Amino acid sequence: MTFSARTFLMLGLCVPVLAATAPGESAEAAAVLQAAAAKGQAVAKARAAHIEAGRNSIDFKADVTRELAGISARLATETQAPARQALLVAQLYYLRLARQTPSAEQVALTLKEVPPTAPAWALDKGLLPALGTWAPKASAAYLAEARAHQPDGPTRRSLLFEHFTEMVDTGTEADWKPSFEALQKDFPGSAEALKAQDRLTAELKTAVGVQAPAFSATSLEGLPITLDTFKGKFVLIDFWATWCPDCRAGMPFMMKAYGRFKDKGLNILSLSFDRKVEHIAPYRANPATSMPWSHAFLPQGFKNPISEAYGVRSIPKPVLVGPDGRVIATGGDLHGEKLERTLERILGK
Repeated sequence: MTFSARTFLMLGLCVPVLAATAPGESAEAAAVLQAAAAKGQAVAKARAAHIEAGRNSIDFKADVTRELAGISARLATETQAPARQALLVAQLYYLRLARQTPSAEQVALTLKEVPPTAPAWALDKGLLPALGTWAPKASAAYLAEARAHQPDGPTRRSLLFEHFTEMVDTGTEADWKPSFEALQKDFPGSAEALKAQDRLTAELKTAVGVQAPAFSATSLEGLPITLDTFKGKFVLIDFWATWCPDCRAGMPFMMKAYGRFKDKGLNILSLSFDRKVEHIAPYRANPATSMPWSHAFLPQGFKNPISEAYGVRSIPKPVLVGPDGRVIATGGDLHGEKLERTLERILGK
C-alpha cells in the first residue's frame, strides 16, 4: 500500500474506541471486538514507549500469540454469524498488530463470511485497506462494495481516502477520481476530504514537465548536496524510510534498476525520513539492501522544507528528474516493476 492515510497505516495503528454494541451486533460479537480494541490500546502504549526510548519502530514486535490461539479455538465451535464475523475481523486485527500477513485461507474465509458492510469492520479503519494489500485481486470487488456502502462513516471515509491515495501514487485519474469525488460529495469538509484536496495540490509540485524544486541537504558523508549536484544528469529522488513497509517492499526493484541503468546515466538520491540517522546504516548493512548511491537524512521528515517543496504527503515518493532539471516521471511509473520499464523508455534498453 501505498503515508498520508497510507502513512498512518505504516507509522502506527488505529486504536479504536467502540460502542458497547453496534447496530446488528450481538453481545458476544461486541465482547470480541472490545477485547481486540483493548489489546490494540496496550500495543500502542508499548510501541510508544519503544520509540520514546530511541529505538527504531521497525524493531517493535507485538505478541498476540495468546489472542490468536483463542480466536482459532472459538472459530472451531462458534456458529452464530455476528460472532463469527467479529472473530474473523479480530483475527486480522491481531495479525496486523503483530505485522504478520494472514494466510490466503484466513483472508478467503473472511471475504466469504464477513460482508463488506459488516459493523465489525469499524474495529480498525485500516483493516479494509489492508485487505487490498494482502489479497489485491480477490478483494477488489469486495472493497469496491465497501467504498460504496460501508455504513460506518469513519471506516468508509478512511477506505475512500486510502484508495484515493493509492491510485494517485500508482494509477491514473480514472482510477482515483471516483474515490475523490465520493469524499467531496458524501463527506464534505471532513479531514479525509480536505487531505485529499491537499494531496492533489501537492502532486502538482512534481507534475511531469515542471522544474524540480531546488534544495540543499547534507549527504551522509557530510558533503553538501543540491539539485545542481545532478545538473546534466538523470536523478531519481527517492523519499523513503527504513520503517516504511512499502519502501522496503520496493527496494529490490530499485536495487535491480540501479544495477542495470547506472552505466546508462542513472543516479539515485535517497532522502531518509527515519526518526534517527543511525537507523539507516543497519538496513544498508545487508548486501541485498545496500543502496549504493547518494543519501541524505531529512530531520522532521514530512515537515522538512525539502519535503514541503516536493509536496511529499506519503512515502515512498520517487521523482525522476532529467538533465535539464525538469520532472520526467513520478508516481506509479516509478514503483515496482514499472520502474525498469519507465527507465527503458527514457534511457534505452
